[in-house]
Amino acid sequence: MERLNKKLHKIHNYIYANEGLSNAETLNEFLKIFYCKILDEEKGNQLYKLSNEKEIIKYLHDLYSELKKRLGKLMDKKEVIELNSETLIYIVNELRDIELSSYSSDIKGHILQRIIDRSYRESRGQFFTPPQVVDFVVKMIAPLKGEKGCDPASGTGGFMFSALEYIDKNEPNDSVDLDNIFFYDISKSLIKLIAMRMMFEFSGDIHNYYVKNSITDSFNQKFDYVLTNPPFGTQGKIIDKNILVKYELGCDENGKPIKSQVPDILFVEKVIQILGKNGRAAIVLPDGDFENPSLEYFRKFLIENVKIEAVVSLPDGTFIPYGTGVKSSVLFLRKTDKKELAKEIKNNYPVFYGKITKLGYTFSKHSKDEWKEDGSLMEDYNEIVNAYKNKEYSDKAYLVNVNSIIQNKYMLSESFYSPEYTRVIDTIKSGTFAPLKDLVTFKYQKEKIDAQKEYKYIEIADVNAYTSEIINSTDMLGEDLPSRASYLLKEGDILVATSGNSIGTQKQAKAIVTDQYGDCICTNGFTVFRATKISAYYLLRFFNSDEFLKQMLKYKYGTAIPCVGREDFEKILVPIPEEQELVRIENNIKRAIELRNEAMRLMSE
Repeated sequence: MERLNKKLHKIHNYIYANEGLSNAETLNEFLKIFYCKILDEEKGNQLYKLSNEKEIIKYLHDLYSELKKRLGKLMDKKEVIELNSETLIYIVNELRDIELSSYSSDIKGHILQRIIDRSYRESRGQFFTPPQVVDFVVKMIAPLKGEKGCDPASGTGGFMFSALEYIDKNEPNDSVDLDNIFFYDISKSLIKLIAMRMMFEFSGDIHNYYVKNSITDSFNQKFDYVLTNPPFGTQGKIIDKNILVKYELGCDENGKPIKSQVPDILFVEKVIQILGKNGRAAIVLPDGDFENPSLEYFRKFLIENVKIEAVVSLPDGTFIPYGTGVKSSVLFLRKTDKKELAKEIKNNYPVFYGKITKLGYTFSKHSKDEWKEDGSLMEDYNEIVNAYKNKEYSDKAYLVNVNSIIQNKYMLSESFYSPEYTRVIDTIKSGTFAPLKDLVTFKYQKEKIDAQKEYKYIEIADVNAYTSEIINSTDMLGEDLPSRASYLLKEGDILVATSGNSIGTQKQAKAIVTDQYGDCICTNGFTVFRATKISAYYLLRFFNSDEFLKQMLKYKYGTAIPCVGREDFEKILVPIPEEQELVRIENNIKRAIELRNEAMRLMSE
């Protein structure tokens, strides 16, 4: 497979470099030749029996004309292969020793998804789903022959093609279940790609692929299962009131359209609409949908309208090789009769939670497959599938009762219920402890900035997290300060970063304000407070501990800029040691600071 992958990438790059085409145009021309090659293999490899270049080029154009006829309305009758003769001959020679039809559908699909340029979907927030995530989702849903399934945001069709393969593998004596698989996408180019794949990778006359805007258009049938990774993000909000009014999540409590709604929220409601009774769905969503306080209404809607069967967290970086770094999870739900759902909630039904940490590839733009010593893929998503099906639970696969979710403001985040983080809190509660709010006085009053006054400004990057000290400030006029400049610091204040990617790690910034940085202004990325009922030095040590950092991970939310909310930060539990231990820790931290200051003095002599 790797040999074919490299070969096709080489051809794709050659077209891009030599034809003066855009990324999308390059991809389009590449796909024309890719499928002409497969069509030729159906005809017995006539391409390589021709004697001269003119015959080869004419034959390729004839193949494409036949391809257009077979694809019918999806193809523009005037469309032709736009590549010059030199490029066509180069491609033919490169593919001479390649037999595309000898590769399985899943391998060809995997390679195509790697090749398809991200320019096809970035403008709409659409990102293709990694094959490992597709495989995981399909195994969790376990589609059956005879069930109708669809993806309302198909992209290249990975979910539905994988569903076909799953059914064929588990019911090998039956023909491939093509009539019950449906593809929908807003992009005609992507639907054309799906049609090509259907034509050449499966036998039969297939018509279940449609150019459709699934948000605005209606569906004339119900489905037994839906698998999808809808476009998400705040840049493409839906503002059309005629669309919003079709959705409960597009309207306020009085049924009037709201100002705007993000597409992923509406997509979830659309999925619920098109599911039949007891239909099940798997939807890839940004973690913000599972945890942001502002989206509590969305999660309440879910709990009240469907049975949540599972929530599985995907690793950080899952989608980086595919065009985005947004942290995501998979929501598994079942459409249940209202009376039955009420009964399930009354009985406090369990929701399965899972955490995938490895997917078999590196999380970078230049991703590479990762393998174990035994030659198997370095992944743990199959462990989650097995735990779900066999009811084998662990820190990475566990149950949470639905009433716990309701009581926690409909929080669905995996990290919030993590047994690892819960144990930390239980351990703290087994001894003497207090919530942070009972030990300190918080400074929430923002400073009124004088535009003509000069300030010393402190950002999160101005604090050395490892030595827990402020190391820099920037002189700025009030009119030049960023809007996040908020709190006036005083000597003895404590500041802790509660916003940014570092929270919950050893890189999380924290410090006691020294006389050098008194009267500075700091960013609102910090929470600022004074210790009133416990030693500030003890707190500084606590903020470096696992006990603190794991609580931060539990309460962290947000995908673009992770943060911990004010209410959650205030309820962080602080273990209180006995007086003798408290004095020992305080003296150690004081001594460490003295040594640090002495070292700085010696360095400056």
